Amino acid sequence: MIEIKNLTMKYKNGKGVSDINISVDNGEVKGLLGPNGSGKSTTMRSLMGFLKSSEGSLSVEGINTVENPVEAKKIIGYLPGDPQLPQNLSSKSLFKLGADMRGQTTEYAMDLAEKFELEVDQSLKELSKGNRQKVAIILAVQHKPKALILDEPTSGLDPFHQRSFFEIIEEFSNNGASILLSSHIISEVEKVAKSMAVLRDGVKVYDETYETFLSKAQEEGKDLEDAFFSFYDRKESNV
Repeated sequence: MIEIKNLTMKYKNGKGVSDINISVDNGEVKGLLGPNGSGKSTTMRSLMGFLKSSEGSLSVEGINTVENPVEAKKIIGYLPGDPQLPQNLSSKSLFKLGADMRGQTTEYAMDLAEKFELEVDQSLKELSKGNRQKVAIILAVQHKPKALILDEPTSGLDPFHQRSFFEIIEEFSNNGASILLSSHIISEVEKVAKSMAVLRDGVKVYDETYETFLSKAQEEGKDLEDAFFSFYDRKESNV
């Protein structure tokens, strides 16, 4: 289970997030939605302990991610919004490095590489943006973590391999992993998410099941994306 309680993290310019409360149950996929600058990455980076929050409690499977970062990272798979990977190494070498660090084999990573149609012997600098994203996704999940924290995971992926990605997420969810997945595209999140939280200007303004949001959209006679943009533009939130 992922638990974010009363998270407040402010940058020097005053921007950041305020009093964020989000929980993700085991086996649940929660979409974290909002445009660029809404606080999605700040929330995720704070949860990982990469940003120092001024208030709040952050945990995964009961492990405080700030006080016990080493133990927490053993069970977390994290994908940053802009993965920075060694460009001179091949993805095969990176998979082996990650596996060796955890005392595991690369079997699962290589299975995923085949699923993604990834050429594992090429150096990362020879790969397209989409293929580098595949490498980053595989590195995040190859140790079969209990929780996934994924920031804009489908960035650069073509529709065919987006489908492969969502199949992987569904597999993890079915096996009991808790998954927090950020996006600014609601039609993307609907493919796997059971629930969705929406951030606006660093504040959570919505947190319900996906089906609840869809039902309200249908009642208003709107398609999903129109309902989302309409909701997001409202002056008053539905916290």
